[in-house]
Amino acid sequence: MPVSKAQQKAVSRYVKSNYDRLELTVPKGQKDIIKAHAEAHGESVNAFINRAIAQAMEQDKAPQRPQEAPAVQDTTQAKERPTEGIPLHTLEQRIRKKLYKHGGTIKKSRKSGGYTVVYEDTTLDFPDYAALLEYAQRLDKE
Repeated sequence: MPVSKAQQKAVSRYVKSNYDRLELTVPKGQKDIIKAHAEAHGESVNAFINRAIAQAMEQDKAPQRPQEAPAVQDTTQAKERPTEGIPLHTLEQRIRKKLYKHGGTIKKSRKSGGYTVVYEDTTLDFPDYAALLEYAQRLDKE
């Protein structure tokens, strides 16, 4: 069903009042690479660019923080629970980096919560994060 002119104007007003727009210029061919990368990670180009900007800005903030004395920790507990207290999305990013080194990418299913690892000629499905983590740890040992 076609969208009416009134609906188009309403959407345009909403976007104009709630969002800022940026024009991004990239070298020829880079757009397709960015789009493929975003799709491989299960997100839109806009979401990928926003995430990349947010990560870069957070990383740029890090050196400006005053250095704190390292906290004394019980290393036996840290070895037993190396991921306790770390947000899931951070852990997923670590696994993405490992898989990227081995030529793979990861997709997360929003419906099932499972993960799919995609290589050029193979896909591997994992029902949850624990199974994916176990696979990633085996990659490190190889």
